[in-house]
Amino acid sequence: MYHGFGNRTPAQDPHNLFVREDALRQQLNSLAARGWTALDLDGYLAGLERGRWPARSYLLTIDDGYPSTIELAAPVLRRRGVPAVLFIPPGRLGGTSAWMPEMPAEPIMNADLLREASAYGIEVGVHGWDHADMVGMDSAELGRHVVDSRTELADLLGTTPRSFAYPRGVYDAAAHAAVRDAGYAVSFAVHDGAGRWAVTRTDVNSLDTERSFALKLSPLWPAAYGLARRLPAVRRTAHRLVGFTRR
Repeated sequence: MYHGFGNRTPAQDPHNLFVREDALRQQLNSLAARGWTALDLDGYLAGLERGRWPARSYLLTIDDGYPSTIELAAPVLRRRGVPAVLFIPPGRLGGTSAWMPEMPAEPIMNADLLREASAYGIEVGVHGWDHADMVGMDSAELGRHVVDSRTELADLLGTTPRSFAYPRGVYDAAAHAAVRDAGYAVSFAVHDGAGRWAVTRTDVNSLDTERSFALKLSPLWPAAYGLARRLPAVRRTAHRLVGFTRR
């Protein structure tokens, strides 16, 4: 799971969302060198139906819709033959990341730029209506974020999105049920997964080094991350061992 791409200062990117273009290239090279194969959404869904995927395969996803997804990352992905799924909140198109008070002015791509995604092998999915947290929403609110947002993107793109990603990866039972009942083929959370309509993803961020990225490819990563979340001392030790970048 990626977000934005390019160079940002810590003040501009306090959540470490923007991965440098050279780091993205290095990460894709590392995946290829280790024998990993990129899946498109069809390939991912086929594995989901079978209950298994080809060994060392991955689905690359991108959240939010920063212009750098098309301007910087998409050409790199296309040259390497790596498809992706881009999750967009249509209510933010042409606006900014105002849902984050720490970085409210980061631009979000407009509809014209979004329409270029398919030319790069990037499929578009739904990321709520305006990136609001869906926990605690009533049925009318959930309908706007789950159903109306899909209709809006279908009207813009001419194809109906098949996948959904919860904003910030958070959901409750009502949100989970709304996405499932809306007929999405799959939905993604972040670390706290719950089956087909809340699939766990691993984030890649601006602090990652070659060593930390390699660790995130390990089957041990989910357990290690869960332990680090519960025990701050373990997290600090892990950061020293894998050498997360300090900006």
